[in-house]
Amino acid sequence: MNSHLCIGIAAQNDTLEIAARESGRTMIVMKFPATLMGEAIKIFLASYEIPVRLAVAGVAALSLALSLGNVPGRETFIVSSDVADQAVALALYAEHTA
Repeated sequence: MNSHLCIGIAAQNDTLEIAARESGRTMIVMKFPATLMGEAIKIFLASYEIPVRLAVAGVAALSLALSLGNVPGRETFIVSSDVADQAVALALYAEHTA
């Protein structure tokens, strides 16, 4: 994937820390309450037309990954918190995983 958006999502208790970077741009980091955030991310990604790579870790990683669904052009990695547990590290994981 040449041009893509890489997103790292760390599910920490009642918050989701999200880091995102499009190829050649700076990383953006945000924190949100975990309530219904999976649906909001799903709606955002549905309108995004370039390939997307997501790496998710934490207590709700599996349910979040499953709620985002299987969509062409999207790769989702469920990562052990032992490997990466911060959103920026997860976004970098998604960026460097082929």
